[in-house]
Amino acid sequence: MLTDYLDDPRDRVVLGETPALMQPLFGKSLPPPESGKHRFVCGHDGLYIEAQNEVIGARIRVSESSIKLPYGAVNQTGIHLKQGRIPKWILDGMVDKAKQHSPKEWAGLVVWDTNQERYSLYEPTVITAGVGHISYQNVLPDELVLVMDVHSHGNLPAFFSGTDNRSDRAGFYIAGVIGSCLLEAPMMASRLVINGQFLPCPDLRGFFGE
Repeated sequence: MLTDYLDDPRDRVVLGETPALMQPLFGKSLPPPESGKHRFVCGHDGLYIEAQNEVIGARIRVSESSIKLPYGAVNQTGIHLKQGRIPKWILDGMVDKAKQHSPKEWAGLVVWDTNQERYSLYEPTVITAGVGHISYQNVLPDELVLVMDVHSHGNLPAFFSGTDNRSDRAGFYIAGVIGSCLLEAPMMASRLVINGQFLPCPDLRGFFGE
């Protein structure tokens, strides 16, 4: 077997939890990754990270190869919301709440309700909040699946702080920050979180429809 060279069982565990696979050049496409976990796929132009769950699918190139590798092409890249775009009233509601709480910070979670099969805005229990900080519980009821974890920065610009980096250590979701909240058009920052990995993400507003 190709894994026989891994003589330490801990390496086998690592590979089992986070596989690295070849994109087939001639055969069938790879099966989807295990829900909630991520894997790496090597295509002809570089290395990709893949992850998926009930609501989000992602396939993003994380390293470009300087040579053409003898593997297949990795197609349909990007971030895909499996349940369709999120209603715009949820985005409008988040911006309104961020304005109302400014200059203090506010937090909200965009979730998919598996019972009612719809998106909704869930406001977590806040532990402490002020100018420049907020902490909140991130445990959801079983029927809710996290899609976006969004918080505001009051009058400060939108960016991800060191505190945000420490809190975004687990899970698979889109993270967002609303900043300069009192402007007519507040600033927004976004990134994709895949089990502690931070990846580029389109503008937060692009995930919302009418």
